[in-house]
Amino acid sequence: MLAHLRKMGKIIIAVATSEIAATLLQGERTAHSRLHIPLRPTASTLCKIKKQTDLAELIRRASAIVWDEAPMANRYAFESVSKSFQDIMENQIAFGGKTMGFGGDFRQVLPVVKRGSKAEQIVASISRSTFWHRLKIIHLQQNMRSAQDIEFSQFLLRIGDGLQQTVSHDFIKLSDSIIIPWEGEQSIQMLIDSVFPNMINHVNDENYMVNRAIITPKYVDVDNINQMLILKFPGVEKEYTSWDSVEDDNHNLFQEEFLNSLSPSGLPPHKIILKVGSPIMLLRNVVPELGLCNGARLICRGLGRNFIDAEIITGPYKCTRFFLHRMPLKSEDNSGLPFELTRRQFLIRLSFALTINKAQGQTIPNIAIFLRNHVFSQGQLYVALSRRVSQHSTKFLVKDGNLQHRSGVLTRNVVFKDVLLPTRE
Repeated sequence: MLAHLRKMGKIIIAVATSEIAATLLQGERTAHSRLHIPLRPTASTLCKIKKQTDLAELIRRASAIVWDEAPMANRYAFESVSKSFQDIMENQIAFGGKTMGFGGDFRQVLPVVKRGSKAEQIVASISRSTFWHRLKIIHLQQNMRSAQDIEFSQFLLRIGDGLQQTVSHDFIKLSDSIIIPWEGEQSIQMLIDSVFPNMINHVNDENYMVNRAIITPKYVDVDNINQMLILKFPGVEKEYTSWDSVEDDNHNLFQEEFLNSLSPSGLPPHKIILKVGSPIMLLRNVVPELGLCNGARLICRGLGRNFIDAEIITGPYKCTRFFLHRMPLKSEDNSGLPFELTRRQFLIRLSFALTINKAQGQTIPNIAIFLRNHVFSQGQLYVALSRRVSQHSTKFLVKDGNLQHRSGVLTRNVVFKDVLLPTRE
């Protein structure tokens, strides 16, 4: 669609809610980066776009704006953009009269509302926006990932629509064909070997790294799996530690060891262990116009004392190399800390493993899904299963032999302790 409209000489602005989804678009940019949307939009916020800037002129000349993975974004992000466009175009029509094309799947992960109830998550959805009644909905009918496996495609739709057969307490019973028995802790190594076989022979191979990942709901499991993999990865390791401080702590009330032990959401870990050839992911926008956006995947080409030589391995800026440096980041207001933590560290994480939310929007040919406990929502389960192209390459490894999985919101009624979903080559 973008290519067709641009061939006609029209100016189309293409953005996506996540950087992973943005890498599929020409001139990749996230919506927050391109449209300067506030990090925490509210009903009264506006985008930081001045009417005299080049961006405002680009918006005036654009024939349409295409926004992929729209259901992931908070409704107030769209309303902030709409009000800003009205100001730029000097009218009161929704989005200033610009044609908007939103892409996405409501079966997937919806906006994250920290500690929010189901009702608050629904209220944050784009379907509750003031302009929703103006939209014309067009349904896509074909699953391109699973085009060769109709049975698996229909299974995914039943999961997403909540129509899959369930048992007690709204748990989904998985097919025996994708279940393998739990054989102890060595099963984690089996999962790793199934996704990253012969890793020693693929050091510095960006195609090998970008086509493989282990996905899981929580960052604590992401970090644990990444640590296991970096130890198996060949080469000499380099350790980078952060400098942590608390503003106005003149009496040193908070010991450095205590600050180092904290892992607030949105901040990189205190200790990062890397090796040349290991894959990493950016955690914040650094230079968006050059491809260094939140979620961008890179590979380490060199490790200095105070810099990392990294190469982008996805999107139109693939093969572009940059020097990354430590940067100061502050903890968010809703981090749960009674103070503001400042951490000076490289804005990266290892990306052998990703969270399910980060994986949304991409196809990963070789993937495994690790579930220590059940997922937070039905949308996460749907996203996790739909990263693969068929059920024949997906297996569950269940510790207690239980073949059930919950489709609703996380509760304390956990049926099983450990679930692994490895794949085969």
